[in-house]
Amino acid sequence: MFKNLFILLFITFLFTQCTEEISPTDTFIGREYFPVKVGNYWIYEVSEIRVSNNKYDSLKYQLREIIDTVYTNAMNEQTYRVKFSRKRSNDLTWKDDSLLVLNKSNSDVRRTHNNVNVVKLVFPVKSGRHWNANGFNTRENEEYYYSQVNQPFVLNNITYDTTVTVVQAEPNEIILDDRTEVYAYQVGMIYKNHTVYEYAQSSNTTDKTRVVKGYKRVLKLKTFYSAE
Repeated sequence: MFKNLFILLFITFLFTQCTEEISPTDTFIGREYFPVKVGNYWIYEVSEIRVSNNKYDSLKYQLREIIDTVYTNAMNEQTYRVKFSRKRSNDLTWKDDSLLVLNKSNSDVRRTHNNVNVVKLVFPVKSGRHWNANGFNTRENEEYYYSQVNQPFVLNNITYDTTVTVVQAEPNEIILDDRTEVYAYQVGMIYKNHTVYEYAQSSNTTDKTRVVKGYKRVLKLKTFYSAE
C-alpha cells in the first residue's frame, strides 16, 4: 500500500513539474508579459528627482496599480479600467491618484491616459522589433523596440527568469532621454526608468555637468498579486 502511494505521489510530482514549467518556444508570442485580469494589482517603490538649474529635489513614495473593472467599449473591444493610488511608504492609507484604460488584443497592448492612446507592447515579441507607440493618437511618431528578449533580470535580489526590455528612447548629446521598461513573464512591468535631462549649452558645446531642467522617475516592483 505504501509502495503504491509513493509511486502515485512521484507521478503526481512529475506531472506538476511538467505542467508548471514555462519554456518560451518559436511559437511563444509574449502575451503573458502583460497579464490582464480584474483584481490583479502591482505595487511599486517609486523614486523621483526634479531638476531646475542644476538644483535637485527628490521624492519617494509607493504607487499601486489595480485592474478594477472590465467592460466593452464603443469599438467592441474588451476594455479594462486601471486605478492608480499612491502613498508614502510609512502611511497606512492609499490616496487616489489617476485612472487609465487598457486594451489587450492578439496584436498589441494599448494604454489610454488623459485621452492619449499609447501602444506599450506588440505581439509577437521579437528581439529588435520596432513599432510606433503613437500609432493610435495624433502625436508625432515615437519608436519603441524590444531588447533583451526572454532574458533573466535581477531586481531587489529576485531573479525573474524570463523578461523583455522595451527601449522607448535613447540618449543624445544635448538631451539625456533614457526611457526603458522591463516586463516579466506572467507578472507584467517590474522596472521602469524614465529620465529626461536637458544639459546646459555654452559656445556650441554641451556641459553634461549642468542640467538646465529635467526629471528622473524610477519604478521597482515590490508586490504583484494575481487574481484567481
